[in-house]
Amino acid sequence: MTTAVYFDLDNTLLEYTASFGEITAGSLPVEPTEEMLVRYSDAVLGAITELQSNPYERAFAAVCEEHGLDSDPSTLATRHIENEAEATRIQPAVRRLVETVSARHPTGILTNGDGRAQRRKIEAHGLETLVDTVIVSNEFGARKPDPEIFEEAKRRLDADEYIYIGDTFEEDIVPAREQGFGTVYVGDESRPAAPVSAADMTELADVLLPLIETKGK
Repeated sequence: MTTAVYFDLDNTLLEYTASFGEITAGSLPVEPTEEMLVRYSDAVLGAITELQSNPYERAFAAVCEEHGLDSDPSTLATRHIENEAEATRIQPAVRRLVETVSARHPTGILTNGDGRAQRRKIEAHGLETLVDTVIVSNEFGARKPDPEIFEEAKRRLDADEYIYIGDTFEEDIVPAREQGFGTVYVGDESRPAAPVSAADMTELADVLLPLIETKGK
């Protein structure tokens, strides 16, 4: 029986070493006010959620127009995507878990977000060489918790059963389970409805790696 395993990206495979506000501040040409950061945050998250093209350019254009900044939104967007990638890391145990799983199972990444930004983070950590497929919501045209993106995951990897590992209960675990996935929740929310869970990916790797590696011998 073949089991395909999908991982979420942000705050699952990857950790952030800086806050959203700190990353944004490093992308702007001036020391931002709180109003600038809120305007940017609202604009970019709204554009990504609505599956609009070029969400970073749209958000920086809004900030530049409203706050009189003489900067090119495309340049700021490119800088921000690089800054965001640089502010992520993958723990060694988590990388080893992905390597071990992918050596034994069809493996993918299923993530919400802008295609350029998500793929830049994946590339920065060499994850594209470890998985068989990457599905990004804004490239596909539907985002978690939409069941269609989970059905696309099934179409991408031929298997008898599927597992999804994610950090957001309502966007990851509930819809994946409704589409027939086994689920693993990683996070610090109350987890009474998550039969398989861990506080974070490092804890999960510490538990699973010995089991997987022993089984493979």
